[in-house]
Amino acid sequence: MLIAATSDLHSPKYLTQFFASFSKIRELEISLFLLAGDLCERGEYKHFTPIYDMLKKYTTVAVFGNEDFTDKREYYKKFFNEIRWLEDEKLTLEAQNLEIDIIGSEGVLEKPTNWQKLHGITEEIYEKRREKIEKLLCEARGDIKILLTHYASTFKTVFGERKSIYPNLGYRILETTECSPDLAIHGHAHYAKATYGEIGKTRVYNVAFPANKKIVIIDLDPLIRR
Repeated sequence: MLIAATSDLHSPKYLTQFFASFSKIRELEISLFLLAGDLCERGEYKHFTPIYDMLKKYTTVAVFGNEDFTDKREYYKKFFNEIRWLEDEKLTLEAQNLEIDIIGSEGVLEKPTNWQKLHGITEEIYEKRREKIEKLLCEARGDIKILLTHYASTFKTVFGERKSIYPNLGYRILETTECSPDLAIHGHAHYAKATYGEIGKTRVYNVAFPANKKIVIIDLDPLIRR
């Protein structure tokens, strides 16, 4: 069973490279396509249309990123409604006789950015979201449990970014949660050199397109056999 995953396309910025990458995987039997946010540049959702037209044939699940501005998210849901958009929610899907739980969220930062602080986004808001993610992880009972966020869920997969900004890139959810997922997928860290890591039993992928220069393909068979 194969998952295709990507994020930080900032369409139209990486649109050409995205389609070039897709041309190399289009013959694969992909069971699930996951998008980890920052799909369009500066919230200009109309630039998502060519990507959506391609993804409609797949079972696709997405979360929003910080550049998928809050006031534009309803437009994504309205105009691109064949994608399952998750905001601090759990979705259960069936694929190849398996139950897959996807916990989807923009994610959590250890420290809000200066811009976020000026716009009322506080550490308390992120703490409440972290608690919600933890609750959803613990409630998940599927055969495979996936955490899909925009912000990093560990710092292992942001290595290559400046250490001083790690707190603005994510939160070490995977190191603190009592209910670990089987798979964690995130984006946001464009300059990461390490895009794969493991935290206990959890396989972690930073699927940011600028970091990988391609759509990431994840084979679920090793998880199924565990």
